[in-house]
Amino acid sequence: MSKIVVKNTKSKIFLEYIRTVAISFCVALFFTVLLACHARSEMIKNLYMNANEQNKINKQVALKLVQEAGFIKDLNSKNYTICMHIGNIYEITGQYKNAEDAYKIALTKTKSTNYLPYYALIRVLVSQEKFNDAEYIIKSIRDLKSVKLIKFKTRSYIIIGDKYYSIGKFLSAAKNYEKANYYYNRFKIKDKFVEKSIHTRIINAYVQTADVMVKNNLCLEAVRFLKKAEKYDPDDFEIKYKLAILFSDLDPIKSLNYFEPLLEKQPQDVDYTVYNKALMKAANISDLKGDNALAKLYRYKIYSTDVFVNRKVVYKNDIETIVTAFNVKKLWFKYKLNAKYKFKNVSNSDMQKLYAEFVLRQNDKKLEIVKKNCASKAKPFLSNGGETIDIPVVFGKNIFTKKELEQYYIDIYLYKDEKYKTHVFTMKVPVKSFKLQ
Repeated sequence: MSKIVVKNTKSKIFLEYIRTVAISFCVALFFTVLLACHARSEMIKNLYMNANEQNKINKQVALKLVQEAGFIKDLNSKNYTICMHIGNIYEITGQYKNAEDAYKIALTKTKSTNYLPYYALIRVLVSQEKFNDAEYIIKSIRDLKSVKLIKFKTRSYIIIGDKYYSIGKFLSAAKNYEKANYYYNRFKIKDKFVEKSIHTRIINAYVQTADVMVKNNLCLEAVRFLKKAEKYDPDDFEIKYKLAILFSDLDPIKSLNYFEPLLEKQPQDVDYTVYNKALMKAANISDLKGDNALAKLYRYKIYSTDVFVNRKVVYKNDIETIVTAFNVKKLWFKYKLNAKYKFKNVSNSDMQKLYAEFVLRQNDKKLEIVKKNCASKAKPFLSNGGETIDIPVVFGKNIFTKKELEQYYIDIYLYKDEKYKTHVFTMKVPVKSFKLQ
């Protein structure tokens, strides 16, 4: 009997020991997870110190150095490296004239084949909008057999173009980007990334120039610059669409030649009112020429386009998006994004089929997609101001800090046919929605 009691006592002690160890382990694990989450939160805060903040720190340090020592004095007695460093310090602080003087002195203390001081000097001259001086320096060096020189001229003309673009002188920007492209083409070995970067700059500059021309009712000039942009990217939707719009008044037949390939690729992004007007003008022109069959074909296209749009396409101007609620709820260490949306139909047609896609993204990276059914035959989306019911959207993505929340956007796409999704709305996730609940 006593042996059984001893055995039971030992079993109880062993079980108590195991239970104590288990509780201790669970408590330790809980606090470890707690500390790990806190450490992660702090790490995210540190990671999101962006380049602008770092640049501010650099500028403050450089400004302090400038205030404590008159670097510009006795620069002629300093060697090349020191002159370059001093010029860089002045450039960081925005004292471009002093930086210009330092770089000019550095130029006298190095070989003529060293293009670093030339490039630095171009930067500060352009920052002061001394474009003629910068151009003179670039043109004064003529040896085009040097790969280093070709690289210097390519980069310099890009800098000049960027400055012109930033101050709204788009045509001057385009001309300098063209020069950069000219020198870049002298390289035997091409870099696809650099080439694309230059071409994108040229395209954007010409497109912006065309937009300025349109505002000033210079439509033929706008067409000329868009055609220049088109040479660099013959498949660019925006360029072709702008040409289609412009030609709808200038030359309806050419307008249709631009419109129709776009209808095949992105019908949801085409203004069918303008397209139909171009078709009607083309039909009238065909009537005047006595080509009744062609005129009939154009008029039939107006009808078939209307049928296609009603069945398949959501036009973004027909929809208004209303945000009715938005918050970020916290559950332990996880923050969930919650939103409610409504859509208003401002078109003249009911929609018996409508779907929505809510895309959470960070910059260009899609993180999550939530799909919702917004209308059906039983609950149609009525025309002329009809609204959907509140559509709740909950994203699974966890947001840990306000700083992280600032990086996120929500894009909304509507569609009747999944093949033709229309981007109708973009919103930045509001930081004020980040609340402990």
